[in-house]
Amino acid sequence: MRLSVAYNGDLELIDRLRDIKSVVNIFGAQSKSVTGGGRSSFTLPDVHQTDIEKAVDKAHSYGIEFNYVMNSSCMGNKEYTSSKYKDIVEHLDWLMEMGVDWITLANPYIIEISKKRHHNLKISLSSFVTVESVQRAKYYDEIGVDEITVRENVNRSFQLLKEMKQSVKCEIQLLANQACLYQCPYQFYHCNFVSHASQRDNPSSEGQLDFSILKCNHLRFTDPAELIKTCWIRPEDLLHYEEIGIDKFKLSDRSSPTSWLAKVAEAYHNRRFEGNLAEILNLCIGMNRRQANSPLQASHPKLTDEYKNMRKLLKAFALLEVNIKNEGLEGFINYFKSKDCKSTSCDKCQYCNKVAERVVSFPYPDGIKRALQDIDDLVEQMVTRGIAE
Repeated sequence: MRLSVAYNGDLELIDRLRDIKSVVNIFGAQSKSVTGGGRSSFTLPDVHQTDIEKAVDKAHSYGIEFNYVMNSSCMGNKEYTSSKYKDIVEHLDWLMEMGVDWITLANPYIIEISKKRHHNLKISLSSFVTVESVQRAKYYDEIGVDEITVRENVNRSFQLLKEMKQSVKCEIQLLANQACLYQCPYQFYHCNFVSHASQRDNPSSEGQLDFSILKCNHLRFTDPAELIKTCWIRPEDLLHYEEIGIDKFKLSDRSSPTSWLAKVAEAYHNRRFEGNLAEILNLCIGMNRRQANSPLQASHPKLTDEYKNMRKLLKAFALLEVNIKNEGLEGFINYFKSKDCKSTSCDKCQYCNKVAERVVSFPYPDGIKRALQDIDDLVEQMVTRGIAE
């Protein structure tokens, strides 16, 4: 088993990961960059060019590889302008000079640029590309990527994953603790949103309410079954993927504190976690605690209505506490070895609903109710009055 762990800009995290032998690389980026990436800047701690350079050096001193994330799914076609092309090339050159081992990309055009300019720089294909079929995996394998992170929607499609692994030469990596809504209807839109919201020349990187996150969390915490349908992988169930030849797992999230990321890495390394599984999943619960370094947590010189709304959002998410009894999920994964969820109606199946009844509970139901009302209010405001200036 090999683990790739999110890097939050804190060098202490690398110190804590060095003794976890399963950790072979960390992935991170500047909080704002030329291409942008998979997280909005205002949800991340401030990470700058010099911070990345120090992190690469420290990771290498412990024999850990560094994967730089520039997996924007959309740049508004600016990548085709001469000025932005120049910025991208200079960014890639900087990464190569710094000794970065991997880059995570989603844009096929930038993949081609990177391969042409720096063929020794290994490419990890982002889950934003939504690889959910053998054919799409083969296409990117033939382009020459070194690793594919499949979209977590198919984490429980064992026959598909097995066929995919056998059909390509590159690595197949799975997101283990990601808890996005299964087959989320906001998925593509949200990828584009966070891509723009992390680009250094985009105003939204200064702060923007995230419509998709609002809608997604409302759905997940209204129906407990959705928390089971999200295609996380328990630490205890990694062996089922190793049996089909997949032994590389990615752990998010870059917006999280060092203590939490180390806890998650240890749980997956040990292949065991006792208690509440939600504590190691990348859910939005406790976001005010997880985003202690976010600019939203400090007094802002110009506390606009938009910032006030985002603070309200964080307070709402802090109330979304849930308990998922991990010991009650023993054997849970076996059901999916003979089930094809993509061609099955959840309404007819009901498996996740029954599991949720057994293992999911909300310790503070009044808090959930209040949070959902606040989320409703924010969505209503966005839809009826637009974004405040």
